Amino acid sequence: MIEIKRILTKFDSLMGNKDFDEAERLLTYWIEECEAKGDLRNRFTLLNELVGFYRMRNDRASGVKACKTLLENVESMGLADKVSGATAYINVATAYKSFGYVGNSIPLYEKAKAIYERDLEEKDDRLPALYNNMALALMEYSLITPEINASGKQKDNDLIGKSGSEVNIISAQEYFEEALNLLERMESTENEQAITYLNMSDLAYVKLGPEASESIIE
Repeated sequence: MIEIKRILTKFDSLMGNKDFDEAERLLTYWIEECEAKGDLRNRFTLLNELVGFYRMRNDRASGVKACKTLLENVESMGLADKVSGATAYINVATAYKSFGYVGNSIPLYEKAKAIYERDLEEKDDRLPALYNNMALALMEYSLITPEINASGKQKDNDLIGKSGSEVNIISAQEYFEEALNLLERMESTENEQAITYLNMSDLAYVKLGPEASESIIE
């Protein structure tokens, strides 16, 4: 069995020292080792780390490849309806969004939402974090023109245009409000609440202009 904790500790150390090339080599080596040994669980963990690594490094080509591999693993391991699978969906969605493929991220966030809402307690802080991420993705999606998707093809955005933009903005507002509603019932979430208010301010700026944005911050 692969000693996953030692690998992750080493990875964190390399990242802390900004030795990014060695950090990447560490992950890819042990992913291959896990595959060779049939250790699918730890391979899944390391693939999640690799997706986050490429997102942080803004390595779009490698990141998209890692995302596709991770999604394939979600299916092959029977995790498509599990919390661990939902967390992988969020990881991939966040990576796609950072790579400029926000249209690909939204369906994955929606899959994760269905699982989280079914299986997590309301006091679980992963729920408001997901709602914030979904709202940000929808807000960004309301502003873009037809995009190139993660498959490298132009994607027609059926939500583009006035009506589509308004749909996304309304949905984003609802998710921000739901995130805030949950956070207000949790302890020690002042920072998260402040971030949500700032996000709502950005949304108000997009929808109504600077005066509306300032009123939310106040």
